[in-house]
Amino acid sequence: MKIGRNQPCWCGSGKKYKKCHLYREEQEQIKPWEAEQSFKKAFGAKYCSVPDTLKKECNGNIVRAHSVSKSMNLKKIARDGHVYAFIPSIENLTKNHGVLRPELYGINKASTFTGFCAYHDKQIFLPLEDQEFIGSKEQSFLLAYRAQAREHFTKKSSSKLLDFIKQADRGKSLPEQFHIQNMASAHTLGTDAGVRDGIIYKNKFDAILTSQNFTNINAYILEFKKTPSVLCSAGIFPECDFYGNRLQDLFDLEMTPDLLTFSTIVTKKGGAAVFTWLNDNDSKGNCEKFIDSLKAIAPDKITSSLFRFFFEFCENIFMEPRWWESLDKSKQDSLIYRILNAAFLLEVKNPNCLLDDNLFFDDWELINSRELK
Repeated sequence: MKIGRNQPCWCGSGKKYKKCHLYREEQEQIKPWEAEQSFKKAFGAKYCSVPDTLKKECNGNIVRAHSVSKSMNLKKIARDGHVYAFIPSIENLTKNHGVLRPELYGINKASTFTGFCAYHDKQIFLPLEDQEFIGSKEQSFLLAYRAQAREHFTKKSSSKLLDFIKQADRGKSLPEQFHIQNMASAHTLGTDAGVRDGIIYKNKFDAILTSQNFTNINAYILEFKKTPSVLCSAGIFPECDFYGNRLQDLFDLEMTPDLLTFSTIVTKKGGAAVFTWLNDNDSKGNCEKFIDSLKAIAPDKITSSLFRFFFEFCENIFMEPRWWESLDKSKQDSLIYRILNAAFLLEVKNPNCLLDDNLFFDDWELINSRELK
């Protein structure tokens, strides 16, 4: 279709065609350093994530807060102060021919985000950092609060990349421009919905933090004999359970999905995986269904099932060097593909993504499981 120079551009930017996509295929393509610069700027925001009512207490600089604690967790699995992590960078992708492979990464930087001031990063999480983990509702909530704060920080930062993403078709052919703009539009819709839902859950979590009322906190805790070889922290809207049953449709952007947070941690007994969710009037019961499917897994398959889940739905993940290096290449590649899917949405999640792939990754030896309601 022929578009007049002064007509609105076909991409939906609201600009005139002559100020937007006219001659776009002749423009200089985006340089790798431009992408790196935009990414660092978007994710370089610094603020304290606490409720407005607590901001008067803020003290000290905004710090690189660890979503997976350094002293209590990362140090326990590190080798010479390093763990394996997936670091998204143009340099990494170029070096590995477009594949994001894990690299050794210092624990001082691993899992950090600039989302708390020095005072609140220490004060809020004292029951986690300075006390033995006993699996209380308060400790389960604080793991969830930290995970949710990081997820909201990430979603807000991603939204700042949208304008840059729409420029990714510079120097491309017209069919490529259509493809890139369609993907950018879909990404915009999803990101906007994610930010909106993040605000909704932030308000709920903030209310619990300020009231110290943990009545609506539910948690399912798996305790292990061994220290977990993988540590992670994240919050997701579960799309399917471990048996491939669809739980909620994330393409329905009018709906606010149920949120599930999860963390693996080191404990005095060995380790634990903690799943936390809200049981309030807005809950649709999807997290409970997910947990029911987890309960049905045989104990000797729990650890490998968790690996499939963690790598499929979380990029904030850190690995013990000895464990990662001990895996054969087929197992490493299987997990790398899952993390790529989590980070870049290589394909739409299918309801079978958590089903048993007959690969054994590790066994942390389950010793106990319990649910907090």
